[in-house]
This record gives sequence, structure tokens and C-alpha cells, in this order.
Amino acid sequence: MHASSQLDHAIRQVHERLSTANEVVFFTGAGASAESGIPTFRDGSNSFWQHFRPEEVATPEGFAQSPRRVQDWYAERWRFVREARPNPAHQAIAALEQAFSDKRFSVLTQNVDGLHQAAGSQRVLELHGSIHRLRCHAGCGHVADWSAADDVHAACPRCEAPRRPDLVWFGEALDADTFRLAEDAALHADVFIAIGTSAVVQPAARLQSLAYKVGAMVVEVNPAESALRDQTTFALRCTASAFFEALGCVRTAEIPGGRPSDSASS
Repeated sequence: MHASSQLDHAIRQVHERLSTANEVVFFTGAGASAESGIPTFRDGSNSFWQHFRPEEVATPEGFAQSPRRVQDWYAERWRFVREARPNPAHQAIAALEQAFSDKRFSVLTQNVDGLHQAAGSQRVLELHGSIHRLRCHAGCGHVADWSAADDVHAACPRCEAPRRPDLVWFGEALDADTFRLAEDAALHADVFIAIGTSAVVQPAARLQSLAYKVGAMVVEVNPAESALRDQTTFALRCTASAFFEALGCVRTAEIPGGRPSDSASS
């Protein structure tokens, strides 16, 4: 099937399933934020990691060796991310949630930039944490907004341990409560749309497999083939913007219960 014909067919099927679905899940990776100007892990010369090895700035061991270096690296990254704005994909996901307000929408994101919330999505599960928060490295329970921090190097006000970004680093487990909620959403999904994820980072990638195994319509939106190509209903080789532009081109009459579809492509 020609690529454009495949996309048209998938869009109509997605609309049909959305009209009858009870639970809709969006699963997003770095590619979903790329059009907001945020580099992905694999962007080569444009990557955040160009001059740093992940084990130096994104592991507990790297932090233990040089807390200030890690804090400074993330402070620079946070200043970059806070200037980013939601792109059409973020806006479309939030608009679809409003248009189909009778469904339970969940956004399961591997991104740490907060752009889904900025776009208006209500139920966002941050699998890898948020760069907009600091927390105590010793785990005493202290969490604070990064924007309210006078000094990123200041120790935890509760226990005097170093503070760090509220992120999941390599070698660390995901927050158990957050991941349990994400698994529940995947297991109950009628429609599961994966956007901009390579599906190689575990255990997050397992969520797509769970949804596929329970019979959800799984739509993969990614210019490059992912590791879970064989666990999809539709594998669409396009950008998130192209997918949502096509989704917004279907007439309102073809979306039972939906609001005007141009809101989904705003």
C-alpha cells in the first residue's frame, strides 16, 4: 500500500475506533518534542549529550563523583527546556482530549520537559520524571520547583543531602506508583498511539507490548522504524505533525461525538 494511502486508511480507522473507545492512551518519546526544538538522545551533533557521556551526568555514580558538575549540566539544560513551547503534536493531543471528553485520556511520556501539561493535557504520567523539579538525592521526600530554587547547589533543607533533578537516571528504577498507573492505562487501552519513541528503553517500552497483547489498536508514529514494529496495528513512517495534520483533515461528520476537527491540528 502506498504511504499516503496507508496514512489515509489508518486515519479513518483511528477515527472510527476513537468514536467507540473508552480509554485512549498516547505514549510519547523524544521525537514528540523534537519539533519544539528539544534535541533527542540520538541527535548526534545537536544532542544534549554531544560533549558529555551519559554515565558522567545521568547516573547515580556520576552524581556521586561530581555533584556540582551534574547540577550545572542540568541547570543549563533546564534553562534551554523552559524556553521551549508545545508544538502542534502536544496541542493536538490536548485538543483531542477535549474533543472526546467522554473518554479517559492518558499521556504516558518518557519526556521530562513538561510540554504536554503546558499544552493542556490533564492526565500526564511522567515515566522518567521532570526536569522542572529538584529532589533530595537521599530520598527524604523533599521536592521543589526548579524555578523557585535560589541556588541549585544548595543542600536539601530537610536533611542536608545534595539535591538533584527529579529524573530517572540510567541504572535507576522508575517510580513504582507512576509505572503501575501507566501499566493500568496500557492494559485498558482501546487505542494506544505511540509517537516519537524508538521503543528500546525499558521498562517503558513494555507498555506498547501490553496494549498490543490485550487487543488495543496500536498506532506507531515515527519516521524511523522502532523495535516494536511487529506489535502495531499501523506503523506510520511520518512525523507527529504530519499524523495530526491528517487527523484534522477528516471532516467533523466522520467523527461521531467529536468537536470540529480543526481544533486537533491547531
